[in-house]
Amino acid sequence: MSLTAPSETTPLSQLFSLEGKVCLVTGGNRGIGLAVCQGYAEAGAGGVAIIHSSEATAALASERATEIQQKHPKTTVRIYRANVAISKEIEDVTKQALLDFGRLDVVVANAGVYTETPALDMSPEEAQYVTGVNYFGPLYTAQAAARIFKENGGGKIIMTASINGHMILRPQYESIYCATKAAVCHLTRALAVEFARWNIQVNAVSPGYIDTEMTTELVKKNPELIKAWMADCPAGRLCKVWELKGVYVFLASGASSYVTGADYVVDGGHTCH
Repeated sequence: MSLTAPSETTPLSQLFSLEGKVCLVTGGNRGIGLAVCQGYAEAGAGGVAIIHSSEATAALASERATEIQQKHPKTTVRIYRANVAISKEIEDVTKQALLDFGRLDVVVANAGVYTETPALDMSPEEAQYVTGVNYFGPLYTAQAAARIFKENGGGKIIMTASINGHMILRPQYESIYCATKAAVCHLTRALAVEFARWNIQVNAVSPGYIDTEMTTELVKKNPELIKAWMADCPAGRLCKVWELKGVYVFLASGASSYVTGADYVVDGGHTCH
């Protein structure tokens, strides 16, 4: 088996449509993940599975799912709970989503955590926690997805990486975070090579500085950060979270049928110099 090509006569508008497709997004209750879920519903997805991490995030996930469902009544939205750093949890949730929806076409390994603890101050426990969510989480999510896709003729896996996987940003110290995101970038390429034989595409998106709650919290702690970031960013502003929807929809759609192992940098030119 190899990557399947669409028909030459398929209209471009249809290639970009997600009509009938079921998409699962880890960390889909806030930030980038929420924007991805909204984008998939806007593109006509038949189902969206929002994965959140704990009891503390359940209410927010339910609220966001209801909002998307009400705005896009043709899209069935369900929420599930899983700690992506625990292989069995994400495996079980992915299988349950398949049972509930009857199919699974796209899985986005988006869940992640951030730390700015300097390397010499980081405890083994914190390093293991960040690595568990940011590296092993995408690995376990991809494994769970690929086991299903292999049996069902293919599918699409999308990783949320970061420009931190391409360069070291200033002035904050974030060595472990950078290392985990670099690992995700390379994992994407390795899995793309391994999974193509089963018609499974694996790609990544590496966002730059995005206007999310996490970024707002960082700037509140240190207002000088935004000045330093923008000095290095040709776009001169933070990326609005909804500006990422297009690339995630493209990678989930038939329009990206020959794209695998790619890492789409969306950073306003930050990595160009």
